[in-house]
Amino acid sequence: MKKGILITEKQFVNMQKMHFILKRIAKDYQTPDQLRKSSEKEYGLDYEEALEYAYENIQGDARDAIKGVSIPEMKIESFNPVKPK
Repeated sequence: MKKGILITEKQFVNMQKMHFILKRIAKDYQTPDQLRKSSEKEYGLDYEEALEYAYENIQGDARDAIKGVSIPEMKIESFNPVKPK
């Protein structure tokens, strides 16, 4: 039987939100090479300006992903590393 950790509904919703946004950042944004080739045609912007906008959008997405999320304090009661033989 697999053991899991219990999380609250809010933590679950936050994890889903972070997963969705990180997936969007990873898959939906164009690579720099793609942007270089298509920025003028698709957006009417030169490459440097399109890259700047893309960077700002990625930062905004990352900010949205962590909004309202805090890292809980964790205490490790005992730590017994296994020494190699």
